[in-house]
Amino acid sequence: GTHAVGDSFHIIQRNEADIMLAGGAEYPVTPLGVAGFNAMRAISTRNDQPQKAPPPFAQTRDGFVIAEGSAILMLESMEHAMKRGARIYAEVVGFATNSDGSHVTRPEEETMRIVMELALASAGLEPAAIGYVNGHGTATEQGDIAETRATSALFGPRMPLSSQKSYLGHTLGACGALESMFTIEMMRSGWFAPTVNLENVDPRCGALDYITGDGRELDVEIAMNNNFAFGGVNTSLVLRQAP
Repeated sequence: GTHAVGDSFHIIQRNEADIMLAGGAEYPVTPLGVAGFNAMRAISTRNDQPQKAPPPFAQTRDGFVIAEGSAILMLESMEHAMKRGARIYAEVVGFATNSDGSHVTRPEEETMRIVMELALASAGLEPAAIGYVNGHGTATEQGDIAETRATSALFGPRMPLSSQKSYLGHTLGACGALESMFTIEMMRSGWFAPTVNLENVDPRCGALDYITGDGRELDVEIAMNNNFAFGGVNTSLVLRQAP
């Protein structure tokens, strides 16, 4: 069945429970936390102009800005949300997860595409039904290229895409919940945030409709939020705006 994002958010099977909380929190901005990512050369070293940090997908990017954050969403069955008169923000209509299983830090384009296909199959939708993709967009070289090529292979160059990590940095375990929340709010408002500072897209990235500048007004009923983590763990979530 479908599931409502009510008074917060939800992803749950109809007969398993009525309400649950889902989300993440991360506090990685410590010497040890930063040192590990620095050793992997995953973090941007441009510390002199933080307001001009090279964004995801940009030709000039040099890694992500590590950040802290938290988001908790309340997930419940559509039946339960309607019964209690909850304000429903969105429905989770499809979800999938898989694993590259090949390398801890080198993502696989093919497996990313497959997880998006599985999410669409879970939702019973064709790629044409999706109006916006919220990209993982870490500003790492291999991640950005693999992700955008996989997204372009499935949806083609017409797909609008942006990443909120250009605003917040990479909040690690919190970013999936945060970006799901942002996706829902952008659908509700009809305005989709750009990837901040993105001027010159890396030509090695996939052909997509990258949202830049002042953002974009779009009428989107169904959107996809993707997250691709270290260790090769991939997730794709399909969200429908509540009527």
